[in-house]
Formats: sequence, C-alpha cells, structure tokens
Amino acid sequence: MSKRTEKEDLYNKVYTHYWKDDMTLEEIGIKYKITKQRVWQIVRFSQLGKGDYYTGYKTYTDKKAEIDTTGLTTKERSNMLRAWLNSQDIRLIKGKYDSSDVS
Repeated sequence: MSKRTEKEDLYNKVYTHYWKDDMTLEEIGIKYKITKQRVWQIVRFSQLGKGDYYTGYKTYTDKKAEIDTTGLTTKERSNMLRAWLNSQDIRLIKGKYDSSDVS
C-alpha cells in the first residue's frame, strides 16, 4: 500500500469516527496516535472536500492564496479566511485574532 493510500485511509477513518461514533477529537487522536489538532485539521479539510481530504485541502490553500494577494494585514487576512470558512459551514475554534468579548 502506498503512503498516500495509507494516509487517505487514515483520513477517511478519522472523518467517519468524528461524524458517526460520537468520539471526541482527543479520543480519535489517541486511537490513531495523532494530536487532536491534527484530527481537527483532517476533519476541517474533509468537510471542505465533502469527505475528500485532498480536495478540501486544495480548496483551502487556493482560497488562502487568493486572500494572501489582497495586500491586507495579517489580522485582516486571517479574519477573511475565517469568515470564508464560516460561510462554508466549517466550525471554527477560537483564533488568535478573535475578540475575547462574548456576545
């Protein structure tokens, strides 16, 4: 089995466990010996790709590259990317530039 095939298999299993098995990110990470942050990356990119991690990753990097050419500050680019992810129904964790105000 090729390395890419192994990774695709892992990504599919992680994504399936997240949606079907009511497991936490930490539990999934322990099961597959990856960090919960990596689990979240896999889930997020798989959501963007409608179940396909690599399609989602390409969609994300294309959008990030598009935003990076806008000449905005780092904070503005980050906020634009997060707003786009939110518009794609991707759940976000609190980011570095997020306000501490809860409204």
